Amino acid sequence: MDELNEEAPRNGCHNCSNPEIEPGYQAPLCRDCRKKLSRYPVLTSVKLAAAGVLVLFLISGYNFPKYFKAGIIYEKAIKAEATHHYVTEKRLLEKVLQQFPDNFEASEHYIIAAFNNVELEEADSVIRLVAGRKSDNVELIDKTNNAIADFRYYMIADTAFAASLSRIPIDSPLYEQTLEKYCNNHPEDACANYILAKHTYNNDNFSRADSLLNKLLKSNPDFQVAKIMLSHSYRKEKKFEKALQLCEEVLQQNAESYYALASYAKILLAQQRNKEALQRAQQAYELNPHEVMTLGTLTLANHFNDNIKERDRLLKVLVSMPGSDSSSIADITGIINGKITYR
Repeated sequence: MDELNEEAPRNGCHNCSNPEIEPGYQAPLCRDCRKKLSRYPVLTSVKLAAAGVLVLFLISGYNFPKYFKAGIIYEKAIKAEATHHYVTEKRLLEKVLQQFPDNFEASEHYIIAAFNNVELEEADSVIRLVAGRKSDNVELIDKTNNAIADFRYYMIADTAFAASLSRIPIDSPLYEQTLEKYCNNHPEDACANYILAKHTYNNDNFSRADSLLNKLLKSNPDFQVAKIMLSHSYRKEKKFEKALQLCEEVLQQNAESYYALASYAKILLAQQRNKEALQRAQQAYELNPHEVMTLGTLTLANHFNDNIKERDRLLKVLVSMPGSDSSSIADITGIINGKITYR
């Protein structure tokens, strides 16, 4: 029965039964049929589909290294954020956003890094780009919103009062009186209370500045700039251990806070720990060489380490730097010339 069900072998050409088979091929076809079939027309739609697949393949192959590299950089940025290395994170995310400016998650992490580095304008510019966009990453959005909430540290809550205060000369007694009255009535306004503390510090009333800043930090323990200001006040009062502790606390919040590192260096200089101070000042400068505070601190550190040539070079850069104020330069040159006693 099995033999009857088997298909009888077909002799000759499988297409036309021509007994003259063209030798050398697996498919038994005569020469004419082989030519005819090899020229069988392919549908245009099939050709277009094949061309489309080829183009997609070429594009994906071309873009793969770009996406792969950006992915690696992004992962490094997220790891930097996890260890509070926000300067490193921001630098890495800048590279990602250069290639993919519409990437929502990279933008959100950039905002977090910028706020932790107290780079408010850069954070605000990205906030405007992502405003109104939606995401399923609730945890990231909450983290970003918490960072954005830090705007309260740098903007007086009552904009009308802020406008009226700006019209009063800062060296007028009315300025401090007006500000103090507002702060007494608005103890929750972190920015206004910080401005009052800074004003008293600038007037060399360090004990009052201490009191105001300590009160402010009780209700706003993450206010980095207030901690740095309090460390300055403690340094002036020669309360060096308290001053260093505040810098350490800021560095726990942001391991790459150039403000904290520069302040740390100044405290060490006041203690005549010159070599340690130079190391801290160099760290701060490398993290942000375009900041007046880091450049000025490094200039002083080189001065106290007798690196005169480097000190003078840095001082020239500082004098020509946009944003450098004459009073800071006068203080540094006064210390260098011995007219101002630093320690």
